[in-house]
Amino acid sequence: MSTVKVRKENRVLHVPEGQVAKFLNQGYDQIDETGNIVKRATGGRMVTLQEYNRLLDRVAELEQELSAPKGAKQKKSE
Repeated sequence: MSTVKVRKENRVLHVPEGQVAKFLNQGYDQIDETGNIVKRATGGRMVTLQEYNRLLDRVAELEQELSAPKGAKQKKSE
């Protein structure tokens, strides 16, 4: 049976292919041999309220850019 690399923070494990879904659910990302993410975790992670609110602001900003006429330029706010 072949193994797959998974990573969570600084921990890297080699797990059997049949158990990848379990580790993805626990917050591990599946990575390739060079460390690039192949599949992102599907659970087991927490996002701070500050980070969540920052992302909501960014989504609203991008939605506003999409709804603006294509010829108009918007001032970037930060």
